[in-house]
Amino acid sequence: MISHKHTPVYRQLVETVRAGFQLLDKPVQNEITAFLAGRQADNGAFMDRAGRPDLYYSLFGSWISMATEQRVLQSALKGYITGLTSAEPTGPVEDLALLLIKTELDDDFMKQSVLSIIKPFMKKGRMIELSYQFFLISLAIDASGKNKGFYYFFARIWLSLHRSRGNIPCSLTAALVFARKMLGLNTNHIQKRLLDFLVEGGGFRAFDSVQTADMLSTGVALFVLKGTGYDLRLIKQGCLEFVQNNYVEGAFLSGDGDLTRDLEYTFYGLLALGSLTQD
Repeated sequence: MISHKHTPVYRQLVETVRAGFQLLDKPVQNEITAFLAGRQADNGAFMDRAGRPDLYYSLFGSWISMATEQRVLQSALKGYITGLTSAEPTGPVEDLALLLIKTELDDDFMKQSVLSIIKPFMKKGRMIELSYQFFLISLAIDASGKNKGFYYFFARIWLSLHRSRGNIPCSLTAALVFARKMLGLNTNHIQKRLLDFLVEGGGFRAFDSVQTADMLSTGVALFVLKGTGYDLRLIKQGCLEFVQNNYVEGAFLSGDGDLTRDLEYTFYGLLALGSLTQD
């Protein structure tokens, strides 16, 4: 079961991103922080690929700002979330993003009951795949929930009985591996399944049917493999080359041919670097 000394998963992610950032030369660090600042809108939110303020991208902006110690950007984001009203329509993913941002930046934030965290997914999240719902809910409860023991008890039972169906992506496989590790369940079999997504020459692909690696899959797979004790030296060189080849002017690209620079893939690029360098 989860230790009382457990560090919330989102903070483990941030610390790994920090390790990746600190590995880089100062000029590259400056490029990344300049790109990050350029993705913040006047209202303090961070922008999506189309240049619109967005809660989902604000979560990545918040975490990268934490990892790179950009306190001015964090302060502006804090002003944005403080001014949000409950009347503004959001989906379950945006609700989760806002909850995680508030956990870190809202001085008046109070931990929530497990039921209050789950409720938005019961109302709005029915179209989201069940395993992904479980991951999102667990991430939020891990960071912001109170009296979590009851939830973890049933989560452990669910994971023990759960059998993935269909062609689930690398990122979700990684999430299930990490959840099993958190709850003290065996990860060997599903860890080997995660390694099936490794592309020869470097990086991880999203699905078995895809031939090319992408930064999201690579970042989360390396983070989880590192966290579950896999010796990354066996695959380090190829993955490192994949990440390095997809850095452009302060941002990491998706790695699948899309040349759009955004915060999400920059986060995953730094996460991959941090995972590879924390030996």
